[in-house]
Amino acid sequence: MTTEKTSLQRKRLHQGIVLALVLSLVGVMIGGYLQSDVAEAPAEQWLAVSEAPLKVRIGLLGKIEPQQVITLAAPFEGDIKRYLVEPGARVEAGQVLVEMDPALIETQLRDALAAKLKAQRAAAELRNWSNGSQMMRARRAVSAAQMALGNAQRKLTESRTLFERGIISRSEVDDLEQQVQALDIGLAAAREDREQVLEQGEGEFLQIAEMELSNATVKYDAVRKLLDEQTVRAPFAGVIVPIGVDSDSTGAGASVHAGSKVGKGQPMFGLANLEQLKIASRVSELDVNQLQPGQAVDIEGDGFGQRLSGVVDVVSRIALPDDDPGSAAQFPISLSISPIATDRQHEIRLGMSARLHIVTYSNDRAIVVAPGAIQEEAGAFFVEYREGDNQLSQRVAVTVGRSVAHGVEVFGLKSGFVRVAG
Repeated sequence: MTTEKTSLQRKRLHQGIVLALVLSLVGVMIGGYLQSDVAEAPAEQWLAVSEAPLKVRIGLLGKIEPQQVITLAAPFEGDIKRYLVEPGARVEAGQVLVEMDPALIETQLRDALAAKLKAQRAAAELRNWSNGSQMMRARRAVSAAQMALGNAQRKLTESRTLFERGIISRSEVDDLEQQVQALDIGLAAAREDREQVLEQGEGEFLQIAEMELSNATVKYDAVRKLLDEQTVRAPFAGVIVPIGVDSDSTGAGASVHAGSKVGKGQPMFGLANLEQLKIASRVSELDVNQLQPGQAVDIEGDGFGQRLSGVVDVVSRIALPDDDPGSAAQFPISLSISPIATDRQHEIRLGMSARLHIVTYSNDRAIVVAPGAIQEEAGAFFVEYREGDNQLSQRVAVTVGRSVAHGVEVFGLKSGFVRVAG
């Protein structure tokens, strides 16, 4: 009896120990689960926000090109006396590039001067026509006719008196009357001739002479200007460049040299302006609508030791040709470079590559918050905001702006603190 009681007690003790172990294990599991829930529960954070400049940039690559390329041509027909052009060489403004032989143009200048002098003499004669030799002769002819007629009229008067006295015959009077009539007709003709001569120095005749003088003067001045241009100088600082596909591959104007005969207006070489540079680049269709003329550009390059600035000049609305229909379209753009200091221009060479940072958006007083601070409800956006550490929080409606690497730009918020879910 005593043995059975002892066995029962041991059995119950063993069951209690097992139960305690099971409960302990369950307790450990529940405790771990509860700790896990506590660790995963979001912790409340308040982050400071304040106004700060915000700039959004697009990075591109491009090539430096001249803003302006002009073709320098022969000023007139003739031979080249000196040809001081080297392909790819840098030249300064006013530097002598070509000297022409002026022999042919000097002959043309003398001919133009002779024509101008003749026109000047003709115009001067017509301007003083009323006192000219032809008018003087016409006036003398009228005066002579008047004198002859007056003498004849006096003789006729005397003859009529003598005829009435019977001293002379009727036939003598008749002869004098016929002579007076002829002289009267001659006077009228002399007067008419005088008027015609006078007209030759007025109206259309004078206008024609003035126009001929004007034309002769213009031609002379044009030839004179050509003679003054016998020395071809660089109009600006630049680089000698080829003039097109007709140029030899060795460089600009390879077929032109000292002693060559050139025609008026014949291209000799090109000159790229180094005082006005641009950068040619291209942008993907994904970013092209973010660009517009006038946007600021920061320019860097491994080939030149200076940081340049500029602005977007042209954004093409036509994509570049591409045979791959699956690739994104590329649009050419052109950017103007701000003027470069004269003593630094020699560092810039045409064709150098450049890295571009185009500012597509700028806000000097932007507020950027973490994405976790923005809450959305019924299509509207809110943040939990408080002005200071010990201030009460409030819900503030905001407008979402641009997304950047460190957060999201919002409008309608002041400097302070916002709550961010952990």
